Amino acid sequence: MSEPRDEHEEIIEESQAPRPRRRRSPVVDLAVSALGIYLLVTMFGDLRYWLRGSEPRDLGSAAELMEKGLPDDLDEAYVVLRGTPDIQHAARLKIDERVVSYLRVVEGGGALFAAVDRTADQAPNQFEGVFEGRMRRLGKLRMYPWVESFFNAEGITQSREATADALMSALAGGQPLTITDVEGASFRVGADDRIGLVVELPDAQIQLGRSSFRSLAAAEAAVSALGVPYYRPEKQSNGSFYKLFARIGAGERAAIEARLGEGLELPEKPDASYGVAVLPTTANYYLPAGSIDRDGDRLRLVYGDSTTSTGFAVEGDHLVPRPLEDGRLTFEPAAIRKVHLDRPVRVDPEGYLIAVGETPSTQWMAPLMWAGVLLVVGWNMMSLAWWWRRRQA
Repeated sequence: MSEPRDEHEEIIEESQAPRPRRRRSPVVDLAVSALGIYLLVTMFGDLRYWLRGSEPRDLGSAAELMEKGLPDDLDEAYVVLRGTPDIQHAARLKIDERVVSYLRVVEGGGALFAAVDRTADQAPNQFEGVFEGRMRRLGKLRMYPWVESFFNAEGITQSREATADALMSALAGGQPLTITDVEGASFRVGADDRIGLVVELPDAQIQLGRSSFRSLAAAEAAVSALGVPYYRPEKQSNGSFYKLFARIGAGERAAIEARLGEGLELPEKPDASYGVAVLPTTANYYLPAGSIDRDGDRLRLVYGDSTTSTGFAVEGDHLVPRPLEDGRLTFEPAAIRKVHLDRPVRVDPEGYLIAVGETPSTQWMAPLMWAGVLLVVGWNMMSLAWWWRRRQA
C-alpha cells in the first residue's frame, strides 16, 4: 500500500506546474497584416520594374509617340525615348545630396516629363535629347502635386503653325483633326481646341492722312475718283488718318498709292497724318476646330460670336459688309496666309515621367524586401486563421 500523501504537499506540486503561454492578441496580427499588405502594394512597382529585361523598349521619337497616342502599358517600363528638352522651364529640386532637374519633353505637351540627376560639374541648362530609364505614370507619383503646380504656374504655351493645304487635307479626314505642321510633324487637334486663321481679304485699306485731307468728305472724294468699289466706315477712330476700303488688286496698289499721293506736301520725317498708304487687309479668326469644315474646295467656318470683320462684297459701285451664309463664311485656300494653334500646356496626370538612369538592376533590393514582407504577412495571416479555428472549436 502506498503511503498517504500530505494535502499540503499536493497543493504545492500543483502550484508549481508551468502555466500555458498567453497568445498574442489577434488585433496585433490584423494590424501587422494590414500594414504588410499596404507595403506589398506600394513596393510592387519596384518589384515589377526589377523583373523587366535588361534591354530598354525603344519608343522612337516623342513626336511619333504622341501622334499615335500614348500607350497605356508604359507604366513601370524600361524605355528609351528621343525628344527635345524644354530647358527654359526646367525645375531643380534638391533631394538629400542629389540635385534632380525636372523638365518637359517639348513634343509631349503636358504628358511627357523627365527627371534627370545633375552633378556639380554639369551645366544646368544642357541636357541630352535621349532619355533612357524608368517610365512611371505621373498621377501615381508622390511628386505629382509639386510637378503639376510648378509647370502649370509657368504659363507655357505650345505654338504650332501649318499651311492652308495641310488644314484642308486634315479636314478631309474628319474630326478630330490630325494636321501636319510646317516642320513636317503631325499633331492632333480636338473639336474644342481653338485654331487661328489669318485670312487675306481681297480689298485694300487706304489710309489718308488728316493733315493732307482736311475732312472725311475730301478723303472719300479722292477714293471715289478712282472709279473702284469702296466702303467708308462711319466710325473713324484713328486720330492720324482716315481709313477707307476699296476693291484694288495686289498688283495695282502701288500705282494707286502714287496716284492718290500726287501733289501732296510731305514732312521730312515720316508722319502718318500726312500722305497716303494703300495696304493689304487681313482678318484674324480664332475659333474652335469643330466649327471649321470643307465646302468642296473651299474652307468654311462658323462665324459664331466672332467680332472679326467678315470682309466686303461688291454691290453696285460700292462695297458692303459681306453677309453670312447660314451663319458661315467661306474662303479660298489661297486666301489663308497662316494656320496656327496656340495651346496652353497643362500637366496631364495620365502622362508619364521618365526617371533617367534608373535601370531595372538598380532595384535589386526590391525582391528581397518584398519577399520578407510577404513572409511576415503570411505568418500573421496563418496566426489569425489558427486563432479563428480555435474560437470556432
